[in-house]
Amino acid sequence: MTETAGPLVQAPEVDFDHHSPRYADQWPELTRDMRTQCPVTHTSNWGGFYVVTAYEALRSVILDDATFSSAKAVPGLEADCPIGITIPPAPYSHVPIDLDPPDNRPYRKLLDPVFSPKQSRAREPFVREAMVACLDNIIESGTGDIVLDIANPIPALLTCKIMGLPMEDWRYYAEPMHEAVYTPPGTPEAEIVNQKTMVMFGKIAEAVAARRTHPQDDLITRLVQAEVNSVPMTDQVIMAMLALVLVGGVDTTTSVIASGLRWLAQHPEERERLRRDPELLPHAREEMLRYFTPTQGLARTVTRDTEVAGVPLSLGDRVFMSFAAANRDPAVFERPDEMILDRMPNPHTTFGLGVHRCLGSHIAQVELDVVFSEVLRRIPDYVVDEGESKRYATVGIVNGWERMPFTFTPGRREGSSVAL
Repeated sequence: MTETAGPLVQAPEVDFDHHSPRYADQWPELTRDMRTQCPVTHTSNWGGFYVVTAYEALRSVILDDATFSSAKAVPGLEADCPIGITIPPAPYSHVPIDLDPPDNRPYRKLLDPVFSPKQSRAREPFVREAMVACLDNIIESGTGDIVLDIANPIPALLTCKIMGLPMEDWRYYAEPMHEAVYTPPGTPEAEIVNQKTMVMFGKIAEAVAARRTHPQDDLITRLVQAEVNSVPMTDQVIMAMLALVLVGGVDTTTSVIASGLRWLAQHPEERERLRRDPELLPHAREEMLRYFTPTQGLARTVTRDTEVAGVPLSLGDRVFMSFAAANRDPAVFERPDEMILDRMPNPHTTFGLGVHRCLGSHIAQVELDVVFSEVLRRIPDYVVDEGESKRYATVGIVNGWERMPFTFTPGRREGSSVAL
């Protein structure tokens, strides 16, 4: 809990709606203006919530799980009170990110080994083979789409492989996840996406049922066979855990791939610098994660009267942690609105902090390194068609792209063991 020496202050009222087209177009400027007014502001949109935009204030919130809850239910609030880690709340749960300590720990313990640094590095050959296959599909034509041909399939293929879903069906699982994050809640389009998502989860439920009688070497089998507190997990909990893996694995890495490759095309000297100096890639990748902040923010619910940066908060208040704003806080990052490929140190908040730090962060780093290195190796002169590129109309949670056509000097196929 944040402590302040000065008097309590009222949070400035702002018109902040992270699901609006205005936010999607102007999020760096809007969050900078809010942070300049006060580290904590308030908006009446989506039932009213507070927005934390300063790095240290956000850090104080995200590391205090007792005061700022991730759970779908908080003692002292009505049982049907719509809360959780997103504003507005998601229609389904994601375990363990929807649980507070210590309840989250047994579930996280089941997942962590699958996404450990060692296991993530071990998956690099598959990611590289998949990337070779993706480029082989387009390299002879000299044209393609960064989103549709690279950024979408790579994370989806790896997520399907880890979970144990048919890799040839990657589009079936990836497309509803992409649509879910950029479609505004409460719209007719959102209802269509929800229907697609439920059909998708129906297929995953079939896979869960199949693993009970025909186990395999995959994440679904691991969860089906696991016990928490000496009790097997229900299908509902297993599905909630797989939902988290899907959401986290499919769309966020896609966002950084597309945004990063576009930026490199816009800055050919920096692209050539990165191509000539591969040792720069890990620093450049972390800077892209900071600069574009794929997951723009997540929410918490206040469990007791408290304050953040001098702003008083009460039981039941909703707080939106703006990772995007914190990642450009000049108190922490020099020249925060510039992309500095060799920035060090780079303590960005993109993967979160504390007990809910991104489960797939190590996997994402491997994917990004492979994608950028293979693009720079095989099609280093690519040009993005800015006029035909289309961002997500709204950001909401993930800052991404629907399409991004590009051209390049044609090359030769190399052959891959991964079939698309």
